[in-house]
Amino acid sequence: MTLEMHIARHVIDATPESVGKPAVQVAQKSLIDILGVTLAGSSEPEVRLLADVVEQWGGEGQCRTLGRQRALPAPSAALLNGAASRVFDFDDVVDSLGMHPSVAIFPPLLAVAELTEKPISGLDFLVAYAVGQDLSVRFGKARRETLLESGRYDLSKVIAATAAAGKLFGLDARALVNAMGLAYTSALGETQCMIDGASAVFYQQGLVASHAVKAVLLAAAGLSGANQFLTGRWGYYSAFEPGSNLNVIEDNLGRDFRNVDHIAFKPYPTCRPNTSAVALARSLAGQKTWHADEIDRIEIRTNQQIRDLVCLPVEGKQTPSSVVEARFSVAYNIATALLTGDLFINDFTEEAICRADVLAVSRKVQSLHDPECEDPKLGAHGRIKIDIHLRDGSSLKDSIDYPKGNPKNPMSLEEIDQKFIKCVRHTQDTKLNESAGDLLSLLHGFPSGRGTISDLMSLL
Repeated sequence: MTLEMHIARHVIDATPESVGKPAVQVAQKSLIDILGVTLAGSSEPEVRLLADVVEQWGGEGQCRTLGRQRALPAPSAALLNGAASRVFDFDDVVDSLGMHPSVAIFPPLLAVAELTEKPISGLDFLVAYAVGQDLSVRFGKARRETLLESGRYDLSKVIAATAAAGKLFGLDARALVNAMGLAYTSALGETQCMIDGASAVFYQQGLVASHAVKAVLLAAAGLSGANQFLTGRWGYYSAFEPGSNLNVIEDNLGRDFRNVDHIAFKPYPTCRPNTSAVALARSLAGQKTWHADEIDRIEIRTNQQIRDLVCLPVEGKQTPSSVVEARFSVAYNIATALLTGDLFINDFTEEAICRADVLAVSRKVQSLHDPECEDPKLGAHGRIKIDIHLRDGSSLKDSIDYPKGNPKNPMSLEEIDQKFIKCVRHTQDTKLNESAGDLLSLLHGFPSGRGTISDLMSLL
């Protein structure tokens, strides 16, 4: 049996019992988290701009686009929901790999759930979600290079998302192999957009979600894809990731679900290493806020991958010229947290990133590469150190290995719920805010088999 067929059969055969309670519970937290983040993201001006364009393409109204009144063809709805999921950089991640699993998995799952004729239970949705997360982590861990080393931004995520969506749609094993092979045809992802602070950061995530839906629907209609999309001569790992260890993918497949010890959640809407730096800075500051005239300099030490991503070029990161660039600026994030005592969505607007008092602190941030931060067990995230030197001659310093939200430093379900409520409030949608409690109550019942996706959509 090929690895590809082994994966397909594993996906099709997965049940709540075989996946297990811990993996289902992580998927539940991810669903609550990404739903809130997507609802908030749907109101972002750039996402609205994208939606205005996509809606002009027309087509049969098959699926809901969260935050919009108009239904769209399933691939278009997945594209917009995927973009909204990623625009705030508030979605779940895998710290050691720099990956964003849910932005690829949630939108196609939601789309195919609306397309199926039979009701989809919340539990079935979570099982498919957990299977997709597990595969996403396995595909990523098999690679020799992280996405921040290669610049290839997790090309395999569309295959994992397609596997999850194909399961929920009811594909058999052969059709699922074809769907994943078709998804490989549209594998994409580049990291330069993050360095440049471009809208493509969230647009490419929408494309991934859209391509996953297309792959499922095309395979269901009878189209075929490459059968050896992972292992063939020009399969994914040979063509794009030579030197990878494919044994990682099959290791305890179906018995050990890797979402349990890899999925991490964000307390702040910014690039993951920035959340670590912000949490560390706030911890050092305590209840006090700091202004530029009280600070001599702020030194942040990281591994080289993180320094390249959020610290360089220095001037561009100290004074970001776009909202996206601000999300990938450790200087701006630390400065905002030290000056205001918090960091949330409203700190990432065209007006907010120009605040003179914040930029005055941001210009105090200096970045250094520290070999001690190159810890292999921490992967792409590495260790992060901060040393705040004050004008009075004193200094505050500390380091962090596992940021808040990491499985080793987890956010509780209650904290995820609070984040959800905060995101819903950001939408300023009266109906959503009134139904937020009912939404959480419904989502809390999914692991025990109560509630359907139709119930969920009726509240949105």
